[in-house]
Amino acid sequence: MKKLHFKFLINPIKMWIAPILGYLIIFCTLTYPLIFRFRTHFFTDTGDGLQNVWNIWWINKAVTELHQNPWNTTYLHYPQGTSLLGQTLNPFNGFLGIPLLKIFTLIETYNLIVLFSFVIGGLTAFWLAYFTTRSYWSSLIAGCIFTFSQYHFAHAQGHLQLVSLEWIPLFVLYWYRLIVNPSILRAIITALILFGVLLCDHYYFLYCILTGILIILWHAVSNKDFLFLLKKAYLLAFGAFIFVCLITSGILVGSLVLIQIKDPLIGEHNPLEFSLDLLAPFIPGGYWKFAQFTEFYWSKLPGNIYESSVYVGLSIILLIYYTWRKRQEIRILYPSLFLWYGICFFFGIMALGPVLHFGGERIFTGIMPYTLLQTFFPLLKLSGCPVRMMVMVMLGASVISAMGFAFLFQQIRSIRRRVLIGGIFGIMLLFDFLPNQIPSTNIIIPEYVEILRDLPENGGLIDTITLPTIALYYQTIHNKPIGDGYISRYPTSVITEYDKKLKSIQEQDYFVLMREHKYTLYTYFF
Repeated sequence: MKKLHFKFLINPIKMWIAPILGYLIIFCTLTYPLIFRFRTHFFTDTGDGLQNVWNIWWINKAVTELHQNPWNTTYLHYPQGTSLLGQTLNPFNGFLGIPLLKIFTLIETYNLIVLFSFVIGGLTAFWLAYFTTRSYWSSLIAGCIFTFSQYHFAHAQGHLQLVSLEWIPLFVLYWYRLIVNPSILRAIITALILFGVLLCDHYYFLYCILTGILIILWHAVSNKDFLFLLKKAYLLAFGAFIFVCLITSGILVGSLVLIQIKDPLIGEHNPLEFSLDLLAPFIPGGYWKFAQFTEFYWSKLPGNIYESSVYVGLSIILLIYYTWRKRQEIRILYPSLFLWYGICFFFGIMALGPVLHFGGERIFTGIMPYTLLQTFFPLLKLSGCPVRMMVMVMLGASVISAMGFAFLFQQIRSIRRRVLIGGIFGIMLLFDFLPNQIPSTNIIIPEYVEILRDLPENGGLIDTITLPTIALYYQTIHNKPIGDGYISRYPTSVITEYDKKLKSIQEQDYFVLMREHKYTLYTYFF
Protein backbone atom coordinates (compact mmCIF):
# COMPACT_ATOMS: atom_id res chain seq x y z
CA MET A 1 0.00 0.00 0.00
CA LYS A 2 1.41 3.36 -1.00
CA LYS A 3 2.12 5.89 1.70
CA LEU A 4 -0.68 8.37 2.24
CA HIS A 5 0.53 11.91 1.55
CA PHE A 6 -1.02 15.04 2.99
CA LYS A 7 -3.37 15.54 0.05
CA PHE A 8 -6.17 16.52 2.39
CA LEU A 9 -4.20 19.64 3.32
CA ILE A 10 -2.32 20.23 0.05
CA ASN A 11 -5.39 20.14 -2.17
CA PRO A 12 -8.49 21.03 -0.12
CA ILE A 13 -10.52 21.82 -3.23
CA LYS A 14 -9.98 18.36 -4.68
CA MET A 15 -10.20 16.40 -1.43
CA TRP A 16 -12.77 18.43 0.53
CA ILE A 17 -14.73 21.12 -1.29
CA ALA A 18 -15.46 19.34 -4.59
CA PRO A 19 -16.70 16.09 -2.98
CA ILE A 20 -18.79 17.98 -0.42
CA LEU A 21 -20.47 20.12 -3.06
CA GLY A 22 -20.94 17.13 -5.33
CA TYR A 23 -22.61 14.98 -2.69
CA LEU A 24 -24.76 17.90 -1.53
CA ILE A 25 -26.01 18.49 -5.08
CA ILE A 26 -26.70 14.78 -5.59
CA PHE A 27 -28.63 14.58 -2.31
CA CYS A 28 -30.78 17.60 -3.19
CA THR A 29 -31.42 16.14 -6.65
CA LEU A 30 -32.36 12.67 -5.43
CA THR A 31 -34.69 14.08 -2.76
CA TYR A 32 -36.16 16.96 -4.79
CA PRO A 33 -38.19 19.00 -3.80
CA LEU A 34 -37.32 18.26 -0.17
CA ILE A 35 -34.71 21.00 0.10
CA PHE A 36 -37.37 23.67 -0.45
CA ARG A 37 -39.02 22.60 2.83
CA PHE A 38 -35.78 23.09 4.75
CA ARG A 39 -37.10 25.87 7.00
CA THR A 40 -40.65 24.61 7.52
CA HIS A 41 -40.58 20.80 7.75
CA PHE A 42 -38.50 18.26 9.63
CA PHE A 43 -36.80 15.84 7.22
CA THR A 44 -38.31 12.89 9.07
CA ASP A 45 -41.55 11.15 10.00
CA THR A 46 -43.78 11.52 13.06
CA GLY A 47 -42.51 8.27 14.60
CA ASP A 48 -38.91 7.69 15.67
CA GLY A 49 -37.98 10.84 13.80
CA LEU A 50 -39.61 13.06 16.42
CA GLN A 51 -37.86 11.08 19.12
CA ASN A 52 -34.58 12.11 17.48
CA VAL A 53 -35.76 15.71 17.33
CA TRP A 54 -36.32 15.46 21.09
CA ASN A 55 -32.80 14.03 21.49
CA ILE A 56 -31.26 17.14 19.93
CA TRP A 57 -33.45 19.42 22.05
CA TRP A 58 -32.66 17.50 25.24
CA ILE A 59 -28.87 17.48 24.79
CA ASN A 60 -28.92 21.24 24.29
CA LYS A 61 -31.20 21.80 27.30
CA ALA A 62 -29.22 19.46 29.56
CA VAL A 63 -25.85 20.98 28.69
CA THR A 64 -26.63 24.69 28.24
CA GLU A 65 -29.54 25.23 30.65
CA LEU A 66 -29.55 22.50 33.30
CA HIS A 67 -25.75 21.93 33.25
CA GLN A 68 -26.18 18.23 33.85
CA ASN A 69 -25.26 14.84 32.42
CA PRO A 70 -27.48 14.36 29.33
CA TRP A 71 -27.54 10.57 29.77
CA ASN A 72 -30.03 10.93 32.63
CA THR A 73 -33.24 12.93 32.71
CA THR A 74 -36.14 13.70 35.00
CA TYR A 75 -37.96 15.41 32.14
CA LEU A 76 -39.19 11.97 31.11
CA HIS A 77 -40.89 9.55 33.53
CA TYR A 78 -41.12 12.36 36.04
CA PRO A 79 -40.45 12.57 38.94
CA GLN A 80 -38.00 9.65 39.32
CA GLY A 81 -36.62 10.11 35.80
CA THR A 82 -34.81 7.56 33.67
CA SER A 83 -31.41 6.66 32.32
CA LEU A 84 -30.89 7.37 28.61
CA LEU A 85 -27.94 4.98 28.24
CA GLY A 86 -30.12 2.57 26.30
CA GLN A 87 -31.77 5.33 24.31
CA THR A 88 -30.82 5.96 20.66
CA LEU A 89 -29.62 9.32 21.91
CA ASN A 90 -26.94 9.87 19.20
CA PRO A 91 -25.34 12.55 21.39
CA PHE A 92 -22.86 13.51 18.67
CA ASN A 93 -25.76 15.08 16.80
CA GLY A 94 -26.99 16.67 20.01
CA PHE A 95 -23.60 18.23 20.73
CA LEU A 96 -23.40 19.35 17.09
CA GLY A 97 -26.83 20.90 17.56
CA ILE A 98 -25.76 23.09 20.50
CA PRO A 99 -23.95 25.74 18.42
CA LEU A 100 -26.41 25.32 15.53
CA LEU A 101 -29.39 26.08 17.78
CA LYS A 102 -27.87 29.46 18.61
CA ILE A 103 -28.31 30.40 14.95
CA PHE A 104 -31.02 28.13 13.52
CA THR A 105 -34.43 26.85 14.61
CA LEU A 106 -34.88 23.28 15.82
CA ILE A 107 -36.33 22.36 12.41
CA GLU A 108 -33.37 23.83 10.54
CA THR A 109 -30.88 22.28 12.95
CA TYR A 110 -32.33 18.80 12.51
CA ASN A 111 -32.32 19.16 8.74
CA LEU A 112 -28.74 20.43 8.71
CA ILE A 113 -27.67 17.35 10.65
CA VAL A 114 -29.39 15.08 8.11
CA LEU A 115 -27.61 16.90 5.28
CA PHE A 116 -24.33 16.71 7.19
CA SER A 117 -24.60 12.94 7.63
CA PHE A 118 -25.31 12.24 3.96
CA VAL A 119 -22.63 14.59 2.65
CA ILE A 120 -19.88 13.72 5.15
CA GLY A 121 -20.77 10.02 4.87
CA GLY A 122 -19.95 10.29 1.17
CA LEU A 123 -16.80 12.30 1.91
CA THR A 124 -15.30 9.82 4.39
CA ALA A 125 -16.14 6.86 2.14
CA PHE A 126 -14.44 8.76 -0.71
CA TRP A 127 -11.33 9.22 1.46
CA LEU A 128 -11.27 5.52 2.34
CA ALA A 129 -11.62 4.47 -1.31
CA TYR A 130 -9.03 7.03 -2.43
CA PHE A 131 -6.51 5.80 0.12
CA THR A 132 -7.09 2.28 -1.19
CA THR A 133 -7.08 2.95 -4.95
CA ARG A 134 -5.54 6.41 -5.60
CA SER A 135 -8.24 6.72 -8.28
CA TYR A 136 -10.06 10.02 -7.81
CA TRP A 137 -13.18 9.48 -9.92
CA SER A 138 -13.61 5.86 -8.84
CA SER A 139 -13.39 6.98 -5.22
CA LEU A 140 -16.03 9.65 -5.77
CA ILE A 141 -18.30 6.90 -7.11
CA ALA A 142 -17.52 4.81 -4.01
CA GLY A 143 -18.69 7.69 -1.84
CA CYS A 144 -21.95 7.81 -3.79
CA ILE A 145 -22.46 4.06 -3.43
CA PHE A 146 -22.03 4.19 0.33
CA THR A 147 -23.94 7.32 1.28
CA PHE A 148 -26.77 7.11 -1.28
CA SER A 149 -27.48 3.44 -0.71
CA GLN A 150 -31.02 2.21 -0.21
CA TYR A 151 -30.02 1.32 3.36
CA HIS A 152 -29.11 4.94 4.10
CA PHE A 153 -32.18 6.50 2.52
CA ALA A 154 -34.53 3.98 4.14
CA HIS A 155 -33.34 4.90 7.63
CA ALA A 156 -33.67 8.60 6.85
CA GLN A 157 -37.39 8.16 7.50
CA GLY A 158 -36.68 8.60 11.21
CA HIS A 159 -33.57 6.78 12.45
CA LEU A 160 -31.18 9.71 12.75
CA GLN A 161 -28.73 7.56 14.73
CA LEU A 162 -28.46 5.19 11.75
CA VAL A 163 -28.36 8.02 9.23
CA SER A 164 -25.24 9.17 11.10
CA LEU A 165 -22.88 6.65 9.53
CA GLU A 166 -20.28 9.22 8.52
CA TRP A 167 -17.58 8.20 10.99
CA ILE A 168 -17.54 4.50 10.08
CA PRO A 169 -15.39 4.87 6.91
CA LEU A 170 -13.05 7.25 8.72
CA PHE A 171 -12.53 4.79 11.55
CA VAL A 172 -11.87 1.94 9.11
CA LEU A 173 -9.39 4.14 7.24
CA TYR A 174 -7.45 5.12 10.35
CA TRP A 175 -7.61 1.66 11.87
CA TYR A 176 -6.24 0.18 8.65
CA ARG A 177 -3.40 2.72 8.68
CA LEU A 178 -2.75 1.94 12.36
CA ILE A 179 -2.41 -1.78 11.61
CA VAL A 180 -0.21 -1.25 8.57
CA ASN A 181 1.93 1.53 10.06
CA PRO A 182 1.47 1.89 13.84
CA SER A 183 2.10 5.16 15.66
CA ILE A 184 0.95 6.62 18.95
CA LEU A 185 -0.60 9.71 17.33
CA ARG A 186 -2.50 7.59 14.83
CA ALA A 187 -3.71 5.36 17.67
CA ILE A 188 -5.06 8.36 19.60
CA ILE A 189 -6.86 9.73 16.53
CA THR A 190 -8.34 6.30 15.78
CA ALA A 191 -9.65 5.95 19.34
CA LEU A 192 -11.27 9.39 19.18
CA ILE A 193 -12.93 8.55 15.86
CA LEU A 194 -14.26 5.33 17.41
CA PHE A 195 -15.71 7.43 20.22
CA GLY A 196 -17.40 9.54 17.56
CA VAL A 197 -18.94 6.37 16.13
CA LEU A 198 -20.24 5.39 19.57
CA LEU A 199 -21.74 8.85 20.08
CA CYS A 200 -23.77 8.25 16.92
CA ASP A 201 -24.90 4.65 17.39
CA HIS A 202 -24.14 1.61 19.54
CA TYR A 203 -24.67 -0.76 16.60
CA TYR A 204 -22.09 1.03 14.49
CA PHE A 205 -19.62 0.98 17.37
CA LEU A 206 -19.87 -2.81 17.57
CA TYR A 207 -19.58 -3.15 13.79
CA CYS A 208 -16.39 -1.09 13.86
CA ILE A 209 -14.96 -3.32 16.59
CA LEU A 210 -15.74 -6.40 14.49
CA THR A 211 -14.24 -4.78 11.39
CA GLY A 212 -11.12 -3.95 13.38
CA ILE A 213 -10.74 -7.60 14.33
CA LEU A 214 -11.16 -8.64 10.68
CA ILE A 215 -8.44 -6.20 9.61
CA ILE A 216 -6.08 -7.60 12.26
CA LEU A 217 -6.73 -11.15 11.06
CA TRP A 218 -6.28 -10.13 7.41
CA HIS A 219 -2.96 -8.43 8.17
CA ALA A 220 -1.72 -11.43 10.16
CA VAL A 221 -2.64 -13.89 7.40
CA SER A 222 -1.33 -11.69 4.57
CA ASN A 223 2.04 -11.21 6.26
CA LYS A 224 2.14 -14.68 7.83
CA ASP A 225 2.87 -13.03 11.15
CA PHE A 226 0.32 -13.90 13.83
CA LEU A 227 2.36 -12.31 16.60
CA PHE A 228 2.85 -8.91 15.00
CA LEU A 229 0.88 -7.18 17.76
CA LEU A 230 3.63 -8.14 20.22
CA LYS A 231 6.20 -5.97 18.46
CA LYS A 232 7.28 -2.85 20.33
CA ALA A 233 5.77 -0.37 17.87
CA TYR A 234 2.38 -2.10 18.10
CA LEU A 235 2.51 -2.44 21.88
CA LEU A 236 3.09 1.30 22.29
CA ALA A 237 0.45 2.25 19.72
CA PHE A 238 -2.17 -0.15 21.05
CA GLY A 239 -1.41 0.89 24.60
CA ALA A 240 -2.27 4.47 23.60
CA PHE A 241 -5.36 3.31 21.69
CA ILE A 242 -6.69 1.27 24.62
CA PHE A 243 -6.01 4.06 27.11
CA VAL A 244 -7.89 6.67 25.06
CA CYS A 245 -10.71 4.19 24.44
CA LEU A 246 -11.05 3.51 28.17
CA ILE A 247 -11.42 7.20 29.05
CA THR A 248 -13.84 7.87 26.19
CA SER A 249 -15.84 4.96 24.79
CA GLY A 250 -15.05 2.80 27.82
CA ILE A 251 -17.01 5.03 30.20
CA LEU A 252 -20.19 4.78 28.12
CA VAL A 253 -19.83 1.07 27.37
CA GLY A 254 -19.03 0.33 31.03
CA SER A 255 -22.06 2.33 32.15
CA LEU A 256 -24.25 0.42 29.71
CA VAL A 257 -22.96 -2.92 31.01
CA LEU A 258 -23.48 -1.79 34.60
CA ILE A 259 -27.08 -0.69 34.08
CA GLN A 260 -27.79 -3.94 32.25
CA ILE A 261 -26.62 -5.82 35.34
CA LYS A 262 -28.31 -3.60 37.95
CA ASP A 263 -31.47 -2.53 36.14
CA PRO A 264 -31.83 -4.57 32.91
CA LEU A 265 -32.99 -2.69 29.85
CA ILE A 266 -36.26 -3.65 28.18
CA GLY A 267 -37.34 -2.97 24.62
CA GLU A 268 -34.93 -4.79 22.34
CA HIS A 269 -36.09 -5.81 18.87
CA ASN A 270 -36.88 -9.37 17.90
CA PRO A 271 -34.00 -10.58 15.66
CA LEU A 272 -36.37 -13.04 13.98
CA GLU A 273 -38.31 -10.07 12.61
CA PHE A 274 -35.31 -7.92 11.71
CA SER A 275 -32.97 -10.32 9.95
CA LEU A 276 -31.73 -10.21 6.38
CA ASP A 277 -33.72 -12.17 3.84
CA LEU A 278 -31.47 -14.00 1.38
CA LEU A 279 -33.00 -12.19 -1.60
CA ALA A 280 -33.09 -8.69 -0.08
CA PRO A 281 -29.65 -7.58 -1.38
CA PHE A 282 -30.68 -8.56 -4.91
CA ILE A 283 -34.27 -7.26 -5.12
CA PRO A 284 -35.14 -3.58 -4.58
CA GLY A 285 -37.06 -3.09 -1.36
CA GLY A 286 -39.97 -0.97 -0.26
CA TYR A 287 -37.94 2.23 -0.12
CA TRP A 288 -37.04 2.17 -3.81
CA LYS A 289 -38.62 4.80 -6.08
CA PHE A 290 -40.34 2.10 -8.15
CA ALA A 291 -41.19 -0.15 -5.21
CA GLN A 292 -44.58 -1.06 -6.65
CA PHE A 293 -42.82 -3.33 -9.16
CA THR A 294 -41.20 -5.42 -6.42
CA GLU A 295 -44.02 -5.30 -3.87
CA PHE A 296 -44.72 -8.98 -4.57
CA TYR A 297 -41.45 -9.65 -2.73
CA TRP A 298 -40.81 -7.03 -0.06
CA SER A 299 -44.42 -7.01 1.20
CA LYS A 300 -43.85 -10.59 2.45
CA LEU A 301 -40.78 -9.74 4.49
CA PRO A 302 -40.99 -9.57 8.30
CA GLY A 303 -40.28 -6.33 10.12
CA ASN A 304 -40.81 -3.15 8.10
CA ILE A 305 -39.65 -1.72 4.79
CA TYR A 306 -37.21 0.65 6.47
CA GLU A 307 -35.21 -2.24 7.91
CA SER A 308 -35.66 -4.69 5.02
CA SER A 309 -34.75 -2.21 2.25
CA VAL A 310 -31.09 -3.19 1.87
CA TYR A 311 -30.85 -3.66 -1.90
CA VAL A 312 -27.17 -3.52 -2.92
CA GLY A 313 -27.88 -2.57 -6.53
CA LEU A 314 -27.59 -4.52 -9.79
CA SER A 315 -24.90 -2.15 -11.06
CA ILE A 316 -22.84 -2.74 -7.89
CA ILE A 317 -23.35 -6.50 -8.00
CA LEU A 318 -22.13 -6.61 -11.62
CA LEU A 319 -19.09 -4.51 -10.71
CA ILE A 320 -18.31 -6.74 -7.72
CA TYR A 321 -18.61 -9.79 -9.98
CA TYR A 322 -16.32 -8.21 -12.58
CA THR A 323 -13.76 -7.37 -9.89
CA TRP A 324 -13.83 -10.94 -8.62
CA ARG A 325 -13.33 -12.29 -12.13
CA LYS A 326 -10.25 -10.07 -12.47
CA ARG A 327 -9.11 -10.58 -8.88
CA GLN A 328 -5.65 -11.93 -9.71
CA GLU A 329 -4.76 -8.84 -11.74
CA ILE A 330 -6.54 -6.37 -9.45
CA ARG A 331 -4.95 -7.80 -6.32
CA ILE A 332 -1.52 -6.93 -7.70
CA LEU A 333 -2.62 -3.30 -7.84
CA TYR A 334 -4.66 -3.38 -4.63
CA PRO A 335 -3.34 -5.96 -2.12
CA SER A 336 -6.23 -5.36 0.29
CA LEU A 337 -8.85 -6.60 -2.21
CA PHE A 338 -9.62 -9.82 -0.32
CA LEU A 339 -10.03 -7.88 2.91
CA TRP A 340 -13.01 -5.99 1.48
CA TYR A 341 -14.57 -9.15 0.12
CA GLY A 342 -14.07 -10.67 3.57
CA ILE A 343 -15.84 -7.72 5.22
CA CYS A 344 -18.76 -8.04 2.80
CA PHE A 345 -19.00 -11.80 3.33
CA PHE A 346 -18.71 -11.70 7.13
CA PHE A 347 -21.30 -8.99 7.71
CA GLY A 348 -23.58 -10.38 5.00
CA ILE A 349 -23.60 -13.75 6.76
CA MET A 350 -24.09 -12.19 10.19
CA ALA A 351 -26.94 -10.02 8.91
CA LEU A 352 -28.93 -13.20 8.22
CA GLY A 353 -29.59 -13.38 11.95
CA PRO A 354 -30.53 -16.41 14.06
CA VAL A 355 -32.86 -17.95 11.45
CA LEU A 356 -32.42 -18.17 7.67
CA HIS A 357 -35.15 -16.44 5.62
CA PHE A 358 -35.88 -16.84 1.91
CA GLY A 359 -38.68 -14.85 0.32
CA GLY A 360 -40.05 -14.02 3.76
CA GLU A 361 -40.23 -17.67 4.83
CA ARG A 362 -38.03 -19.37 7.43
CA ILE A 363 -36.12 -22.16 5.71
CA PHE A 364 -33.51 -23.01 8.37
CA THR A 365 -33.83 -22.79 12.14
CA GLY A 366 -30.58 -24.44 13.22
CA ILE A 367 -27.52 -22.76 14.68
CA MET A 368 -26.55 -19.70 12.65
CA PRO A 369 -23.29 -17.67 12.76
CA TYR A 370 -25.17 -14.75 14.33
CA THR A 371 -26.14 -16.99 17.25
CA LEU A 372 -22.49 -17.82 17.84
CA LEU A 373 -21.56 -14.13 17.61
CA GLN A 374 -24.03 -13.33 20.39
CA THR A 375 -22.12 -15.77 22.60
CA PHE A 376 -18.93 -13.71 22.24
CA PHE A 377 -20.69 -10.32 22.33
CA PRO A 378 -23.59 -10.65 24.84
CA LEU A 379 -24.53 -6.97 24.45
CA LEU A 380 -25.55 -7.84 20.90
CA LYS A 381 -28.76 -9.22 22.43
CA LEU A 382 -29.78 -5.64 23.21
CA SER A 383 -29.89 -4.80 19.51
CA GLY A 384 -32.06 -7.41 17.83
CA CYS A 385 -31.53 -5.98 14.31
CA PRO A 386 -28.98 -8.17 12.48
CA VAL A 387 -30.06 -6.70 9.13
CA ARG A 388 -28.41 -3.40 10.04
CA MET A 389 -25.03 -5.07 9.51
CA MET A 390 -25.68 -4.46 5.83
CA VAL A 391 -24.19 -1.00 6.35
CA MET A 392 -20.78 -2.67 6.47
CA VAL A 393 -21.59 -4.72 3.38
CA MET A 394 -22.27 -1.46 1.56
CA LEU A 395 -18.98 -0.01 2.79
CA GLY A 396 -17.05 -3.05 1.56
CA ALA A 397 -18.98 -3.01 -1.72
CA SER A 398 -18.15 0.66 -2.28
CA VAL A 399 -14.41 0.06 -1.91
CA ILE A 400 -14.51 -3.04 -4.14
CA SER A 401 -16.45 -1.06 -6.72
CA ALA A 402 -13.80 1.67 -6.65
CA MET A 403 -11.10 -0.94 -7.28
CA GLY A 404 -13.05 -2.60 -10.07
CA PHE A 405 -13.99 0.68 -11.73
CA ALA A 406 -10.42 1.99 -11.54
CA PHE A 407 -9.06 -1.22 -13.08
CA LEU A 408 -11.69 -1.22 -15.81
CA PHE A 409 -10.82 2.31 -16.84
CA GLN A 410 -7.13 1.44 -16.91
CA GLN A 411 -7.93 -1.23 -19.49
CA ILE A 412 -9.82 1.19 -21.74
CA ARG A 413 -7.61 3.48 -23.82
CA SER A 414 -10.35 5.34 -25.65
CA ILE A 415 -11.74 8.39 -23.85
CA ARG A 416 -14.99 8.00 -25.80
CA ARG A 417 -15.43 4.43 -24.53
CA ARG A 418 -14.64 5.55 -20.98
CA VAL A 419 -17.31 8.21 -21.15
CA LEU A 420 -19.79 5.74 -22.64
CA ILE A 421 -19.17 3.04 -20.01
CA GLY A 422 -19.12 5.62 -17.22
CA GLY A 423 -22.41 7.07 -18.44
CA ILE A 424 -24.09 3.66 -18.66
CA PHE A 425 -22.88 2.77 -15.16
CA GLY A 426 -24.06 6.13 -13.82
CA ILE A 427 -27.55 5.63 -15.26
CA MET A 428 -27.73 2.11 -13.79
CA LEU A 429 -26.55 3.39 -10.44
CA LEU A 430 -29.15 6.16 -10.46
CA PHE A 431 -31.90 3.70 -11.34
CA ASP A 432 -30.76 1.33 -8.58
CA PHE A 433 -30.53 3.97 -5.85
CA LEU A 434 -33.39 6.31 -6.73
CA PRO A 435 -35.21 6.52 -3.37
CA ASN A 436 -38.73 7.06 -2.28
CA GLN A 437 -39.15 10.56 -0.91
CA ILE A 438 -37.78 11.20 2.55
CA PRO A 439 -40.80 12.15 4.68
CA SER A 440 -41.19 15.77 5.74
CA THR A 441 -43.14 16.72 8.84
CA ASN A 442 -44.72 19.98 9.94
CA ILE A 443 -46.35 19.67 13.35
CA ILE A 444 -49.20 22.08 14.13
CA ILE A 445 -48.96 23.04 17.79
CA PRO A 446 -52.33 22.85 19.63
CA GLU A 447 -53.35 25.70 21.86
CA TYR A 448 -53.09 23.74 25.12
CA VAL A 449 -49.35 23.19 24.52
CA GLU A 450 -48.82 26.93 24.27
CA ILE A 451 -50.85 27.42 27.44
CA LEU A 452 -48.68 24.86 29.23
CA ARG A 453 -45.58 26.73 28.12
CA ASP A 454 -46.66 29.81 30.08
CA LEU A 455 -47.54 27.99 33.31
CA PRO A 456 -45.11 27.86 36.28
CA GLU A 457 -42.51 25.11 36.01
CA ASN A 458 -43.35 23.29 39.24
CA GLY A 459 -45.44 20.39 38.01
CA GLY A 460 -45.41 17.33 35.82
CA LEU A 461 -47.55 16.52 32.81
CA ILE A 462 -49.32 13.27 32.03
CA ASP A 463 -50.81 13.34 28.54
CA THR A 464 -53.07 10.36 27.85
CA ILE A 465 -54.33 11.34 24.39
CA THR A 466 -51.26 12.34 22.38
CA LEU A 467 -49.11 9.88 20.45
CA PRO A 468 -45.88 9.24 22.43
CA THR A 469 -43.49 10.65 19.82
CA ILE A 470 -45.60 13.75 19.26
CA ALA A 471 -45.77 14.22 23.05
CA LEU A 472 -41.98 14.29 23.03
CA TYR A 473 -42.02 17.03 20.43
CA TYR A 474 -44.61 19.00 22.40
CA GLN A 475 -42.20 18.95 25.32
CA THR A 476 -39.69 20.90 23.24
CA ILE A 477 -42.37 23.63 23.13
CA HIS A 478 -43.86 23.65 26.65
CA ASN A 479 -40.67 22.59 28.52
CA LYS A 480 -42.59 20.72 31.24
CA PRO A 481 -41.52 17.32 32.65
CA ILE A 482 -43.79 14.47 31.56
CA GLY A 483 -44.77 11.39 33.52
CA ASP A 484 -44.06 8.96 30.68
CA GLY A 485 -41.83 9.26 27.64
CA TYR A 486 -41.04 7.14 24.60
CA ILE A 487 -37.44 5.89 24.72
CA SER A 488 -35.70 3.01 22.94
CA ARG A 489 -34.70 0.89 25.93
CA TYR A 490 -36.39 1.21 29.33
CA PRO A 491 -34.71 0.30 32.62
CA THR A 492 -36.86 -2.30 34.38
CA SER A 493 -37.43 0.01 37.37
CA VAL A 494 -38.83 2.72 35.08
CA ILE A 495 -41.37 0.33 33.56
CA THR A 496 -42.39 -0.86 37.03
CA GLU A 497 -42.93 2.69 38.24
CA TYR A 498 -44.80 3.68 35.09
CA ASP A 499 -47.19 0.74 35.47
CA LYS A 500 -48.14 2.10 38.90
CA LYS A 501 -48.81 5.55 37.44
CA LEU A 502 -50.84 4.05 34.62
CA LYS A 503 -52.97 2.12 37.11
CA SER A 504 -53.69 5.30 39.05
CA ILE A 505 -54.65 7.10 35.83
CA GLN A 506 -56.96 4.29 34.74
CA GLU A 507 -58.62 4.33 38.17
CA GLN A 508 -58.71 8.16 38.06
CA ASP A 509 -57.00 8.21 41.45
CA TYR A 510 -55.16 11.49 40.95
CA PHE A 511 -54.53 12.02 44.65
CA VAL A 512 -52.39 8.87 44.68
CA LEU A 513 -50.41 10.30 41.79
CA MET A 514 -49.78 13.52 43.68
CA ARG A 515 -49.09 11.85 47.01
CA GLU A 516 -47.12 8.71 46.11
CA HIS A 517 -45.51 9.88 42.87
CA LYS A 518 -44.78 13.40 44.12
CA TYR A 519 -46.81 15.24 41.53
CA THR A 520 -47.85 18.73 42.53
CA LEU A 521 -51.12 20.58 42.14
CA TYR A 522 -49.79 21.76 38.80
CA THR A 523 -49.94 18.26 37.36
CA TYR A 524 -51.86 18.45 34.08
CA PHE A 525 -54.06 15.69 32.67
CA PHE A 526 -55.34 15.60 29.08
